Amino acid sequence: MKKSLIAASLLLATPTLAADWQTIHTEHFNVHYSTENADYAKSTAVELEIVRSKVLEQQNRALDKVVDVVVFDPLNAPNGFALPTSNNPLMALFTTPPQSDTVVSNISGWQQLLILHEYIHLVHLAQPTRNTWQQKIRGVWDIYDLTYSDMPRWVAEGYATLLESKMTGRGRLFDNYTESMLIEFAQQGALPSYSQLSATEGGFMAGSMAYLMGSRFLNWLEQTYSAQMLDAVWTRMQAVKKRDFNEAFTGIFGQSAAKLYGRFIAQYTYKAMAKEQLEPALNSELWLKLNLYASNPALSKDGSKLAIVERDKDKKTKLIIYGTQENTKAEEAFTKAQKALLENDALDIPDNPPSVFKREQKHVLNQINRAGIANPQWVNNNTLYFNAYTREETGIYNKVSDIFSYNTETGNVEQLTKLAGLRRFTVTNNGETLYAEQVRGGYSELVKVDLATQTITPLFSKSLKTAYDYPTFSPDETQLAYVSANLNENWQLYIQDIANNTRQAVPMPNGYQYLSQPSFSKNGEKIYFVAGLKGSTDIYSYHIASNTLTKLTQGQEAVAHPLETSNGALLYLSITADGPNVKQLPSTVEGEIITDLAQDNSAPLLLVDQYTLPKAKIYNDNVGKQSSYDVLDQHASLALGAQYYSAATSALNINIKSSDLLKQLDLQAGYSVDLNDDALHGGYAQAKYNALPIKLKLSVFDYDLNTAKQYQASENAEVPARGGFAALSYPIKYAAFSLTPELAFNYTDYKQDYNKWARIGITQSWQYDRQAFAIGQSVNAQYYDGSSKNINWDGYDLAANVFGKAFDVPLYINFTQKQRDNSSLALGGFSSNLISEQQNSEFVLSSELPFYSTTAERYMGYGGGFSFKEGMPWLYYKQHQVDDAVYAQSYGLKYQGNFSFGLGPAGVNDLTFNMGLSRVEGDSFEDEMRGWFSFYYSL
Repeated sequence: MKKSLIAASLLLATPTLAADWQTIHTEHFNVHYSTENADYAKSTAVELEIVRSKVLEQQNRALDKVVDVVVFDPLNAPNGFALPTSNNPLMALFTTPPQSDTVVSNISGWQQLLILHEYIHLVHLAQPTRNTWQQKIRGVWDIYDLTYSDMPRWVAEGYATLLESKMTGRGRLFDNYTESMLIEFAQQGALPSYSQLSATEGGFMAGSMAYLMGSRFLNWLEQTYSAQMLDAVWTRMQAVKKRDFNEAFTGIFGQSAAKLYGRFIAQYTYKAMAKEQLEPALNSELWLKLNLYASNPALSKDGSKLAIVERDKDKKTKLIIYGTQENTKAEEAFTKAQKALLENDALDIPDNPPSVFKREQKHVLNQINRAGIANPQWVNNNTLYFNAYTREETGIYNKVSDIFSYNTETGNVEQLTKLAGLRRFTVTNNGETLYAEQVRGGYSELVKVDLATQTITPLFSKSLKTAYDYPTFSPDETQLAYVSANLNENWQLYIQDIANNTRQAVPMPNGYQYLSQPSFSKNGEKIYFVAGLKGSTDIYSYHIASNTLTKLTQGQEAVAHPLETSNGALLYLSITADGPNVKQLPSTVEGEIITDLAQDNSAPLLLVDQYTLPKAKIYNDNVGKQSSYDVLDQHASLALGAQYYSAATSALNINIKSSDLLKQLDLQAGYSVDLNDDALHGGYAQAKYNALPIKLKLSVFDYDLNTAKQYQASENAEVPARGGFAALSYPIKYAAFSLTPELAFNYTDYKQDYNKWARIGITQSWQYDRQAFAIGQSVNAQYYDGSSKNINWDGYDLAANVFGKAFDVPLYINFTQKQRDNSSLALGGFSSNLISEQQNSEFVLSSELPFYSTTAERYMGYGGGFSFKEGMPWLYYKQHQVDDAVYAQSYGLKYQGNFSFGLGPAGVNDLTFNMGLSRVEGDSFEDEMRGWFSFYYSL
């Protein structure tokens, strides 16, 4: 549940929210949902009021404002976020439930935990300040409101995670899987420092530590001192006197949070080391060292290859296929290198050989177009199926999990299902049938998929109360194992006979909580899995015929994904502070036969008091008032922007910006005040409507441009312009290909003259991304038919761009050509709400040049650039030609981009950034350095 503003915006990536939306209005919440999620939303509306009541009792705090809640599934994955503005608080709930091997699998119900976690964020962070004038500013200025609470990430996430466990008796604070990993970190001396606690990037699990260690530290503070002392910190942060977290905390505890965290880490590590001293030795060996993140290993049918998904520190996801034989070539190369070392220096001491030489990589498949790779499954010795995301462009879903095939001999990748919402799966040996978990509208179902006919058949009646995971075939395909969890219960492992549909529950150790990752033995007589007990995770085997449960490890490591090899040994993932590695447990391990078995799969609550939420439930009652989503329910915000261009002028933009929650209708009106010498000033109003397949943009403007008052000299022009602009567009997308036809109109009055035109255009783009290497292109072609007071004119714009990456280095080259017959083009100036190339046909804007640097009927521009990393500024070169003569060239550093959250308060969407520093050279002016910095809201 990622909460930082940037992280959440990247998650959404502006999803399509133009489906049929409805709203349920309760006393304290407006629940907005698409029709696909109607059942989930109906239950959410009831659960929200229950959670609010209990949180009010526990916190003695609530929100006075009605909270907007969005129920949807943009990523086909479990998540959520909260935007804690005091004026327009928002919660977003993703309906897809978590899988069994995640840190949020220990829950009474996904809906309940998600609502509680996100609502705690709002109650914790969106409280109005008791400083009257500051709160008045928060009430009218979204950005100021959202950033007012200077709460460290670990505090915000840690406190919500702490309360999710305190008020449900489950959650991440009491999760065996989480605890086993953190104990492993502690035993390796690798728990995060205080400065690392809020990190979103870094080493293995770095982004999760704010939740996992943050909640444990806050719990330690409450247990060591008191919950009242911690609560006092939040009260102090909303005082008339503004305090940051460190000041508020130190004033209560007498020491800094950093110092007390050090004490907490010392105690936690001491307990972890004491546990290690009591553990028996584990007779397993390192088999393969992996790269940071790894998941879902799969052995080929003949056992000669191991497929595994890895993700490195640069977030590159790859499906890597290793040979299972020892890497004798690597060993020989190592021996040769050490021999050469001694021949060169007989007194030198050579390196000791590694415990295992990394096995040979047979094949590597990079993710394509950032679609991800997950859950590889071998069909035969040369073909795998795997999960990746496809995009649904016309509905409510942004990403949908589908099945793809990969032929290791040819390298061919083929999509097998389309927008099916299939997550983990198992496949028959002929590759024609899948059994998979399907998730749509919050429902998790176990289904049978016929790939030839694309027929999907549910195995059971669907229910929001039940989730499924890890369907797994026995070797002879007569049995199907899977794990399932109902509300308020642990996950349970079942083995189902496919022919007669009978099933048996696999016995679990008494007191277990975590359960995941089943796999059959080669002969089908046993099934292996990982279960958690008393803060540890262990590998178990269950002999089906004898009904015998055996524990193969004794809590020595955090373990995952056991797989039996042909010789009876087990490969498994050993989770370390540097990420998982593959280890091998010999077949000679006898293990401990478990006789103390759980009587059922009920999940005991580890904390129960008067604030504990009632048992999770799916509610079918109609509550509140239901209506169609109201696009006219607008929320306005002050929206400020500033622009400085050393070649032209500088301006302050003062806007009132308004939007509905889903950004189906955006409105903006404002005034731009020139801060230089009144070179450019004026007012504007804009509207954008996105709810239909055809998109509409409208704007009116009234500005005065006096080029003689710019910082740099240009042609003299006084331009008093007022007019309007309208555009209709119809975006069409298919995978990585997009096509957008457009029809636009403009009328501009210049007091002594006028200009009106109609434009027809088309924009096309495509890209193919393989991580280290990528290629893409875009073309924008437009034709104008216009007239002024005395003449008719026409013209065209053509722009082409080729972009990509080579060895991780982003690159681009571009070309622009504009032609006007019986009219002219003005080169230079910057884009703003008053002037833009989209609504003003006469401008060729370029940040490093003043408005009206020169005029011409024909313009050509060439350029290119590279960056050291995605998201970093560009080193660029640009050349301007007018009427076939070079006018200017520039080179330097630039960065530009847009930030839009995709939904929520108007003030956190539609921000445009542009900054740069360049050397500008030309024959008609002095060569010099010029710079610019701009941020403003634009529709």
